Amino acid sequence: AGSLASCGGPAETSAEESEPEKSHPWDWVPDDPELLSGKEVYLQECSLCHNEGEEGAPALVDAEEWADRAEQGIDTMIRKAIKGFIGPDGEMPARGGSDYLTDEEMASAVKFMVATPK
Repeated sequence: AGSLASCGGPAETSAEESEPEKSHPWDWVPDDPELLSGKEVYLQECSLCHNEGEEGAPALVDAEEWADRAEQGIDTMIRKAIKGFIGPDGEMPARGGSDYLTDEEMASAVKFMVATPK
């Protein structure tokens, strides 16, 4: 309970409630079942780095970063997510460091990230 209190107290909560809701790419609910599955994987495993662009990961909110990566093709992006990749801005660990994720789960998460409206 102590760690939750340090993340935000009542003052922060009421300040957030007074601000208008902001839509984020990860709030999008896709119709495609594969993308919906990818969203679940993203929220559970990928969002820690990709929501805000931690450790050089492309932030899901940055349309330009994702457009640049999409130029290499979805198959290359999926392969790099599964096998891992060291780039100029940082490292993508194999399977995002979650070894239990299947190739199909990784592929659906990458497809979700590419498809999200930014």
